[in-house]
Amino acid sequence: MKKILSGEILRFFQRYERPIILIMKRSLFLCFILFFNFTAFAFSQKVTLNLGEVTIYEALKEIRKLTDTDFFYSDEELDVNQVVRVHFDNVDLVEAVSSLVGHNFRVEEQGDRLFLIVPSEDREAQDFIVKGMVTDENGTPLPGVTVIIMKERRGTTTDFDGKYEIRASAGTVFSFSYVGYVTREVTVEGTRLDVQLQPDVSELDEVVVTGIVERKKETFTGAVRSISGEELKAVGNRNVIESIKTLDPSFIVMENNIQGANPNVLPTIEIRGQTSVSTDGLRDEYGADPNSPLFILDGFETDLQSIVDLNMNRVASITILKDAASTALYGSKAANGVVVVETKQPKPGRVNITYTGDFSVDIPDLSDYNLMNAAEKLEFERLAGRYTYGGGYNPNTQVWLDSLYNAKLEEVRRGVDTYWLNEPTRTGITQTHSVRADGGNEEIRFGVDINYRKQEGVMKGSARETWGGNIDLTYRKGKLNISNRLYVNGSEADESPYGAFADFARASPYYRKRNEFGEAPKYLEEEAWIEGWRTYKVTNPLYRATVANTDNNKGFNLRNNLNAIWTIDESLRLQGGIQLRKGTTEHQIFAAPENAEFDDVSYLEKGRYTNTRGNTFSYMANAMLIWHKVLNEKHTVNLNLRADIEEQNSKGESYTAVGFPMGSNGNPNFSISYEPDAKPYYYSNIYRRNNILGSVNYSYADKYFLDANYRLDGSTAFGSNKQYEPFWAIGLGWNLHKEIQMDKSIVNILRLRQTLGYTGNQNMGSVASTSVYSYGSVNNYFGNAIRIGTLGNPDLEWQKTFDTNFGLDIAMFENRLDGQINLFTKKTKPLVVPVNLASSTGLVAYPLNVGELRVNGIEAILNFRPVYDLEKQVIWRVGITALIQDMEYRDVGNALRNLDEDALESGSLRRFRDGANPDDIWAVPSLGIDPATGREVFLKKNGKTTFDHNYEDEVIVGNTRPDVEGVISTSFTYKGFNLGINMRYRVGGQLFNGALYNKVENIGQQEITWNQDRRALYDRWQQPGDQARFKGISISRNTPISSRFVQDNNNIVGESFNLGYNVYNKPWLETLGIESLRLTAYMNDIFRISSVRVERGIDYPFARTVSFSINASF
Repeated sequence: MKKILSGEILRFFQRYERPIILIMKRSLFLCFILFFNFTAFAFSQKVTLNLGEVTIYEALKEIRKLTDTDFFYSDEELDVNQVVRVHFDNVDLVEAVSSLVGHNFRVEEQGDRLFLIVPSEDREAQDFIVKGMVTDENGTPLPGVTVIIMKERRGTTTDFDGKYEIRASAGTVFSFSYVGYVTREVTVEGTRLDVQLQPDVSELDEVVVTGIVERKKETFTGAVRSISGEELKAVGNRNVIESIKTLDPSFIVMENNIQGANPNVLPTIEIRGQTSVSTDGLRDEYGADPNSPLFILDGFETDLQSIVDLNMNRVASITILKDAASTALYGSKAANGVVVVETKQPKPGRVNITYTGDFSVDIPDLSDYNLMNAAEKLEFERLAGRYTYGGGYNPNTQVWLDSLYNAKLEEVRRGVDTYWLNEPTRTGITQTHSVRADGGNEEIRFGVDINYRKQEGVMKGSARETWGGNIDLTYRKGKLNISNRLYVNGSEADESPYGAFADFARASPYYRKRNEFGEAPKYLEEEAWIEGWRTYKVTNPLYRATVANTDNNKGFNLRNNLNAIWTIDESLRLQGGIQLRKGTTEHQIFAAPENAEFDDVSYLEKGRYTNTRGNTFSYMANAMLIWHKVLNEKHTVNLNLRADIEEQNSKGESYTAVGFPMGSNGNPNFSISYEPDAKPYYYSNIYRRNNILGSVNYSYADKYFLDANYRLDGSTAFGSNKQYEPFWAIGLGWNLHKEIQMDKSIVNILRLRQTLGYTGNQNMGSVASTSVYSYGSVNNYFGNAIRIGTLGNPDLEWQKTFDTNFGLDIAMFENRLDGQINLFTKKTKPLVVPVNLASSTGLVAYPLNVGELRVNGIEAILNFRPVYDLEKQVIWRVGITALIQDMEYRDVGNALRNLDEDALESGSLRRFRDGANPDDIWAVPSLGIDPATGREVFLKKNGKTTFDHNYEDEVIVGNTRPDVEGVISTSFTYKGFNLGINMRYRVGGQLFNGALYNKVENIGQQEITWNQDRRALYDRWQQPGDQARFKGISISRNTPISSRFVQDNNNIVGESFNLGYNVYNKPWLETLGIESLRLTAYMNDIFRISSVRVERGIDYPFARTVSFSINASF
């Protein structure tokens, strides 16, 4: 007995490598036998137990309590999470346990109430190869179906023809699962097992996720767009925002021509136009863009930066809410639309591990720069008179100018033709890694995500590094469902030490970058021009990168979401949630004292260090009662009653130190003092909001349906006398395809929707209604004075938007053709606008309610599938999206005159006037260059012509918004291959060409030292009779803004190209332990064809991106 038992223990240890604690217990048991000579005895104990359906683990746990026995097993072999039915009535203990674990395991009595559960020795001998095919309800093979052996946690996937093969034994239970189909569990009886899957009705009845309630799409009146995580990744792997803009026409990312592809600059986003006058006068440190949509992440509000940094592989779906019926659920925050992001939920079953790696190469796009070469630049300067003394006859000065010209000419003849644009730029590499593990059973589930991303910008030294992790836990027991999500993420961003890209675009090509020692000198030329006693110096843009300039920004966020659902009965449910969020930021900027900008200042102020720190803490809590009932099988009613409270507390401080020694690294301890006439800055803001919401959705026989929402909002962002405001919306819909008898082979869906209602906008600081005081910096006999920094308006009304939408949804020819059209209007009244008070008050940006802003538009999405053969697994789709919209100010009168004056002074072409569009371009009309004189001819408002420019003659000469824009797309799928092409088109609209205005004309004495657009040399008027677009070459003439620099802007952009391949059921995958594998290659913004030649990416270039993604599940 001892020998047999010792041998069994040895074999058990060698085969299963049990945990240390198990080895210790077994060793103690063996010693017990050796020293006391006890003989194991067989139990004849009986078991009576009725648990219903529970896991094997729970059953063994109850048997252990009941019989006072221990069970040892390998959890790598025995799936203790498998659900079994337990009903024993006076059954022998061994027989009971054997029935739980199945015939592939045997139960051995080891004495002293100890049992071993080990695999049957003949199990492998009983195994055989099982082959089969998985098809849909029409008999079409399904590739990529997951086939799992329930007890053993191993499996495979079907290949392109729906076929699979796997080793198993008789009686084994297989699980077949596929997205959109009901999971089937089938018992193996032979070597052949074919399975047919049926569509999941719950999947076909698509649900609209609003972030607050869920609505059946078929009976929802709102204008929404739902996008799956797979659709996002099919377009690109850069970030969520870049993919959404390709997939939805109303989601517009405004092109930032100054910052280009800077990874540290947030995009400007609009959904269906604007609802506010965008100005810094209504924003404090934490006020958002007043025209940006609201973002919801897993049921709670979040900011744009969190969405941009969000790991795309975590996203399950995105829903864009556009009209009042869908956005009124968010009341005073939803006038700009709502973007609802849902991340992946943990799935029950065996632990599944997924790794995704994304790799990108960003190449700077400099194709739009049309700069002179060295010979052209020198000739341009000569023609402009730079080397001709104009102050009277002075032989010495002219001799010096001649020598200056000849020295440059010699350099040009030596072949010096420096290309400066490549110096601050590089090919940026981006890498993203994410790992997800999830699993559990129907009662407890878990999910863990870890991700890391490092993005190198195309400017040297610029980068953004983000990392994050989250833990999801879900507990479901009976009528209670509790879930908790903990998020942790951080970021670090660096700007390029090379400074602005514009400095390199200005550098003249006849200068050498470095001297004979290989060093970048501070100045390219120390005496570039002499006029009287003044000397002009030409700075070397490369020098800035050789000293200790830094611009670093760090952030950290911690967020926890807790949600609970109590299902009171089949019709009534109570749910609630609370979010706690903590964030910190630190921004450090150091400008080294060696920089040219400090040349003419005292050593006490050379160098500058700025440190800004911010801390935020917020909580949000909600509770909602949900009632759902189907009456008489025709009347479906959903009622919701919800209440929310919210508080955001933000604090921050900032200071600037100056006076650093040469060679300093930016340590503020080395500074001499604060900035002159300045002091440290501190702020503290608290926003509080609450609301109550009532919502109802009703449908009759799924033919007629209605949505109604009413929300009462309270906020500290508006006047203390106007702290509460109601918002409401109502929508009606009609499913004509269920009302009228139609041929199903022709018309599948024909739905009409009409909605209207009010929403609001709170994307502004709370100081808009509250007076803010500050202490003066001067102390007098009576002490420190207190002054009003911001004068609040206690009667400030809420900014409300009246929204209407008429929609048509259609699907035809067995869903081969589908589309959606929405006609919408938005009227925001009153606007909240900062208005300057009389100069005697000393106050500016006083918030007032002024006028209204109207938006009218139409958006359309259309898809057609010329080829749709599921049997051969060939699908070809073509699609087009389109957006047309127009905006107009009304009833603003002269209230915004101060904004007009500010725009005029800053050189902006925007104006704020009745009947005008926020995107209008205002300038004096130009009739071109007079061939006889070379002077510009202007058109006055009275119709007369003149050579004299007068801003009083300004009119609308263009509009930056295109007449129509959208995306033309096509995708092709063949078995495991996927090809997608998305090209953005823009027709109509104009732009003001700054390259023509600043680099062809308006070239003064300082600008003549910079490089210019080649058109400044070749397209200028030279002599009487010339038909030219631009004035004659000169360094003294100033050209005012006119319509001559406004051009039509039509373009086509290669926004997204992708090619993917799914690898199924390959032997080498099983060898590597990989369940599924997908490989994808992308190209984004790879080309651009435009009707206008303009410099793009002034301070930071744009980029072309090539990417690769690998996704593997284990």
